[in-house]
Amino acid sequence: MREASLILLDVGAAMYQPYQNSKKSRLEISTHCIQTWLQNKLFNHKQADAGLILFGAEESDDGGTIYLIPIKRPDLEFVRNMSQILDHQVPNLIGGDIFDALDKAVNALDQYVGNLKIQKRIFLFTSGMGHTEYNDKDILKLMKLIEKLDVKINIICLDFMQAYDADKDDPDKPDLYEVLIHNMNSFPYRSQAESTNANILFQMSQQIRSNLRIFPAQVAFELYSTFQQTPKLQRAVYRGDLQINDEFSLDILVYKRTSEEKIPSLKKFSAITQFDRDPERNKIIDDTVFYIHDDPNMTPVDKSNIIKGFQYGRHTVPVDAIMDQKMKYQCPRSFQILGFVEKKSIPRHYYMSSVDVVLPVDQMRSKKSLQAFVRAMLQTKKVAVCRYVSRQNGSPKLVALIPFKSNKSECFWMVHLPTAEDIRRFQFVSLKKSTPAQKAAMASLIDKMDLEKVPDEDGQEQEILKMKYVQNPSRQYFQQVIMHKAITLTDVVPEIDPQILSYLKPEEYVWDLAKNEIAKLKKAFNLKQNQLKKVQDKRVYWKQLFEEEQATAQTRIQQEEQIEINIEEEEMIAAFAKQKIGFSDDIVKEISTVDPINDFKKMINEKREDLVESAMNQIQKIIVRFIEESVKDSFHDKALECLKEMRKAAIQEEEIDLFNKFLNNLKDRYTMTSFWALVIREGITLITFLENTNSKVSPDVARDFLNREEQKNQILVDKLMEEEVDLFQEIE
Repeated sequence: MREASLILLDVGAAMYQPYQNSKKSRLEISTHCIQTWLQNKLFNHKQADAGLILFGAEESDDGGTIYLIPIKRPDLEFVRNMSQILDHQVPNLIGGDIFDALDKAVNALDQYVGNLKIQKRIFLFTSGMGHTEYNDKDILKLMKLIEKLDVKINIICLDFMQAYDADKDDPDKPDLYEVLIHNMNSFPYRSQAESTNANILFQMSQQIRSNLRIFPAQVAFELYSTFQQTPKLQRAVYRGDLQINDEFSLDILVYKRTSEEKIPSLKKFSAITQFDRDPERNKIIDDTVFYIHDDPNMTPVDKSNIIKGFQYGRHTVPVDAIMDQKMKYQCPRSFQILGFVEKKSIPRHYYMSSVDVVLPVDQMRSKKSLQAFVRAMLQTKKVAVCRYVSRQNGSPKLVALIPFKSNKSECFWMVHLPTAEDIRRFQFVSLKKSTPAQKAAMASLIDKMDLEKVPDEDGQEQEILKMKYVQNPSRQYFQQVIMHKAITLTDVVPEIDPQILSYLKPEEYVWDLAKNEIAKLKKAFNLKQNQLKKVQDKRVYWKQLFEEEQATAQTRIQQEEQIEINIEEEEMIAAFAKQKIGFSDDIVKEISTVDPINDFKKMINEKREDLVESAMNQIQKIIVRFIEESVKDSFHDKALECLKEMRKAAIQEEEIDLFNKFLNNLKDRYTMTSFWALVIREGITLITFLENTNSKVSPDVARDFLNREEQKNQILVDKLMEEEVDLFQEIE
């Protein structure tokens, strides 16, 4: 709901005095509290308007009230003005008129809001030392106006109304209430003005309880200085059926319970031009231009003429939009239970991503069905494993439904579970094996520091780390830095706020409770202080650190018991790889003369390691060996088949220059042999640019490569063909 707030700040001389004998003044603490409150409104509440009224100032026209900042959406100028209040000189007036300021603030809110449905709030910071001219009639009129306009007022007292105790302010508890009244009447006030202000505020709080509340300064500062969450409208991410079996389903709603909090993105502005606070000026707009990398003119290519390409080995496979859509897994929207497992079979570290909550729709049948379902699963200690697709053609997810029952309702917590593809196997240096005494000491410390079972003053166990009270420290510090930059206009990064650090530190009394366990832990382990190494100028990579750790641990590992490797698990993984992926453990890295073509193909098609270059070099040596060691022409056929296979692989793997160079070498060395006659007969020539665009050889050049032979070569070819004819005739 939209709200309009007015901050009333007493700037009298009493506010410049130290607060409770501390180093900071009352005004300084109040200003910091207001700035934090404004920061929350700026970043987290878009429908909150605020204004500022100072009272107790000597330069005001009406004797004490300055309407400094009108009600509007808070901005950085508002925060900057708050920081400048401390620079004013201490006035002679000890304090302002509280009730006159309240009267003017209520009327200012009424004029701003009018007939709009806006929540009206007033926050008043004062030390209560100012004199007031209001009598009983004026106070009664003010209270009626506050009730009529339904203004919510919070009075923050700084070293003021110290006798007031909100826990005793309950007329239904007469004993405590009488003590409170006695304390208020008998308290030694510093002046008559303070006594009058305290009695009037106390009477107002009794008569208009729903509109006016009094807070001690310490409580108020903790309340307003606490970083608040961004209010978000809860929307169901899924509404549909939870399919239990073929005949029964539940109509349910799924809401986000937790989600990842991301730091707001920063806009880009030009640093060349003069900076302007107008967000629409000097803004940098990203514009992507596509062009062919070989084009020296960088001519833009229209997006309609661009398709996707997927890398497959050394080749790129073009995939248009239609094929890309067909390749996607077409999955209907569904929520289906696959089965039930024991709750203990899904450990906590299996939970992935965020947590959602599953609730029934607002129907009696659905509520009773889900209620019975949850209670049955709690009794049997079961967890439901489901297949969850939140939207049409979305990615299916494996989730677990964990039953939960509170005093008010029943529901399911939905957590994502990992699949085989999500499991990663990392290798780490073996840890030193712990002794039973060390295990016992660590277990005892963990049990003692369990934050869900910390005893309070009465000895009752309580949870002290409730996530709803813990804000995101990264986001809060980001907001603090932005605010500091806006106010100071410098590049100095401020120290992190102590309020943010308090989120990250455990409660001190938890350490006190575990003193004995910490001492046992120190005794069980031989703890040594790690000496920090000097900062190196050169960059250090993780691999270097890993190698250093391995070298250090090598001597320790030799003295310890060797951990047996689970051979059965490794064999299962290897068998699965062979069956599903289709590869064996052995990688062929050498081409034999027994089956050179098969070995060559395996090396070319190997996906785990790039062996193309090695295969091409080895097949050249095999071809030359077959030619050289051939008795007459006994191995020439094998050499020819290897040459054909090499040519195919060269086209496929884009090794064009390598093959053409090798073929030229063969021609120079074996032109006058029967092997080259076979090459001419089979028409094995240079690879042209028609076969692969990376080639610079034209078809005419390739054709002339075999045609421009001497007469002797042609005679060898004719003789070879005659020998083959005679051989076939003999066979027939």
